[in-house]
Amino acid sequence: MEILNLEAAPRPKVGTRQAEKDRKIGRVPAAVYGHKEATVSVTVPRDAFKAIIKTGTRLVKLSLGGKQELTYIREVEYHPITDEMLHIDFGRTSMTEKLSVKVALKIKGIAKGVVSGEGQMDILMVQIPIRCLPDRIPKNLEYDVTALDIGHVVKLKDLHLPAGIEIDGNVELLAITCHKAIEELVATPDAVAAAAAAEPEVLTTKKPEGEAGAEGAAAPAAAPAKGGA
Repeated sequence: MEILNLEAAPRPKVGTRQAEKDRKIGRVPAAVYGHKEATVSVTVPRDAFKAIIKTGTRLVKLSLGGKQELTYIREVEYHPITDEMLHIDFGRTSMTEKLSVKVALKIKGIAKGVVSGEGQMDILMVQIPIRCLPDRIPKNLEYDVTALDIGHVVKLKDLHLPAGIEIDGNVELLAITCHKAIEELVATPDAVAAAAAAEPEVLTTKKPEGEAGAEGAAAPAAAPAKGGA
């Protein structure tokens, strides 16, 4: 993997307001940490960093105050709505140190189960956790799903990894599945009318006034006796 250079500047003031000021002038707040050294707050030029991201590399030789450090891009935080770059984490590393990183899963082809018109393919993991030396980090991991039929699954252990790369974590986790598509039932006006017609009709009859029902009717009062016994 290519190593690209990037100039960083010290960030003596931190906080939300300062971060907004930095972004307005085209700089992204960042942190550099690792190797049991103190975490350093810096800013980097947004456009230069975007150019690095486009190349697909994760290795950056960061220059700060005349000193250069080999780092890798650990994480980039974006605004959930505007997609603005908010913050970057750089981790210190060396060419002989294995790294735990995540790389994108790139799907190739169309699953057999989907082609048949009966299946649906779900990608459960878009970022794959791997462990390798810095110069072995791939831009992405490609997997051909052409043979994937209904009922088939792809676990992390099934992915084709380049030499020197291993899954970082549970290899039994599902990455891709193909299952029978569930048809979505949409209620049309005709279907609603048909359903209503199929329901049993409940009839109620109003009883004539003064007529007591069979249940709960009051017994007539006994007529008073005339004369003595």
